[in-house]
Amino acid sequence: MQDLDLSSKNIIEVNNLYLNLSGREILKDVNFSLPHPSFYCVAGPNGAGKSVLFRTIAGYYKPDRGRVRIFGKDIHGISPEERASLLAFLPQKSSFFYPFPVEEVVKMGAYRLKNVDGMKVLKQLGFLHLCGRIYTSLSEGERKIVLVAKLLAQKTPIIVLDEPASNLDLKNQLKIYGLLSHLVKKGKTVLVSEHNLNLLPYCQRIIFLKGGKIIVEGRPQEVMRDEIISHVYDFSASEIMPFSY
Repeated sequence: MQDLDLSSKNIIEVNNLYLNLSGREILKDVNFSLPHPSFYCVAGPNGAGKSVLFRTIAGYYKPDRGRVRIFGKDIHGISPEERASLLAFLPQKSSFFYPFPVEEVVKMGAYRLKNVDGMKVLKQLGFLHLCGRIYTSLSEGERKIVLVAKLLAQKTPIIVLDEPASNLDLKNQLKIYGLLSHLVKKGKTVLVSEHNLNLLPYCQRIIFLKGGKIIVEGRPQEVMRDEIISHVYDFSASEIMPFSY
């Protein structure tokens, strides 16, 4: 694989993306780009198209129109091996469910690298206490933490995570987002999807998606306004706080 120009303006480019699944239009003229390094979040209600968008960016789906580029290359124009060296992807729901020791699961993320110590990775992330346990014995939240560690062991410049904080308690939600913020400072580009609006200020920019379309993109202080959130999620403050005290 040729050397990458990490100084290029945009590391991910999504251009005029349209995608139909089972006869239904899921993504409609989606456009955005991520500079490197950066921390972006795609937020929106259930059914907005977030997971489909992330799977398209990761190369699982081929768009009907438009394209996804990473480092200027069409995601479908590079080999799976090169793709895995550039972009690590954590889906919302993982099919991985095997009774392996936790540190061995983490090492699986680094299959293309040599001498990766799964225990060392977990220690660096602050989750050393999970070492020695069997993956299938963990809670759903603990399994999510191990899968995030497995992803980071892949050592790619781009990390894409679909709802990385789901099923985690508050402490571990903050740990995960604190870790992702640290990785950005170390030169990674991170793209997440998220339902918990309280976690969005960790990100540098937010993209609100609704009905497969981008409604607005901007910094948290620009887009986390009552009128925007009410429009994206179809509710008003009075509807979710019906009681007075």
